[in-house]
Amino acid sequence: MRVELVTVPYRYDERGEGLGAGPEALIAAGLPHAIAGAGHELGGSHEATLAPADREEGRTAVNIGRLGAQTAHLIAAARRSGAAALVLSGDDTAAIGVVSGLQQAHGAGAPIGVVWLDAHGDFNTPETSFSGILAGMPVAIIAGLAGPLWREAAGLAAPVPTERILLAGVRELDEKEEALIRSTEVRIVRGAELCDGTTLADALDRLGRRCGLFYLHVDLDILDPRFVPSASTPSANGPSIDELVRAMATILATGKVAALCISSLNPGAGARGQRSVASAMALLKGALPAWTAAPDLAAEPASETVG
Repeated sequence: MRVELVTVPYRYDERGEGLGAGPEALIAAGLPHAIAGAGHELGGSHEATLAPADREEGRTAVNIGRLGAQTAHLIAAARRSGAAALVLSGDDTAAIGVVSGLQQAHGAGAPIGVVWLDAHGDFNTPETSFSGILAGMPVAIIAGLAGPLWREAAGLAAPVPTERILLAGVRELDEKEEALIRSTEVRIVRGAELCDGTTLADALDRLGRRCGLFYLHVDLDILDPRFVPSASTPSANGPSIDELVRAMATILATGKVAALCISSLNPGAGARGQRSVASAMALLKGALPAWTAAPDLAAEPASETVG
C-alpha cells in the first residue's frame, strides 16, 4: 500500500515549539523507515502551511479553518492518487481539515466514519466548554454542532452524522460535554472497555455497516502518562503501548481506514519528551503493519441496516 505523509506542525494557528514540533520529531526519529518496514511505499511527505497573508488577527477559529483547507487539499490529492494518508498533527484541530479532504476526494455525501481514540471526548462546544480550548471541540465541529465559520473556512461540505462517530478509550468527559454526547447517536467505548477484546470489535462492526471508509484519529494522551510523560493533557489509567497497538490494529485491519492521524506529541521537556517520542514510534511500528489496505474512491457501506 502506498502512504502519503501529511504534516500539520501547528498548535492552533501558530507554527512553533511544543506540540507543533511533534511531526518533525517523529520524522527525525525514523518514521519514514518505519513506514517502509511495515511493508508500505512512502509516496511523499507534504506539509500543510498557513501563509501570513491568510492569517487574520484575532480570528483563531477561521485561521485554523484556513489551515484545514490546506490540509484538505493534501488529503484529497493523496486519496485521488490511490494512496492512504498518514497525518502528523500538532493538535486535534487538524481533524476538520482531514475530514474535509476525505469529502473532497470521496464526495460530500460519502459514508465516512470517524474513529476517535483519545482520553478525552473533544466533543465540547463554546456553550459546554469550561476552558474554551478549541482543541477540545473538533469532534463536535465535525458533527456540525458548533463552529460554522471554522467548517466553512476548512471547506467541510457536510457534517458527519453522529451515528457515524465512535469515541474510544475515553476516560475524561466534562459534565456538559457528556450530556451533549448522550443527546446524540455517538457511540462511546470507555477506557476500561478498549482492550476487553469484544467491545471495540462490536462497535467497529456496527460502524462498518454504516460506513464505507474510516478516519482514524489517535491523540497520544490516550496512552497512560508513564508512556507519554510530556503530554499536555495527561489522563491516568490509560492503556499500555501494546494494548493500544492491538486496538489500532483491530481498526486498521478492517481495510476501511483511508486516513490515520497521530496528534499531540510534545517532544520537548528533555527526557520526558524523548520518552514520549519513543512511545509514539513504538506505537506506529507496532500498528502500521496491520494497515494493509485502504478503501478505494468508490467505497460504500456493506449495509445501511444496523440492528
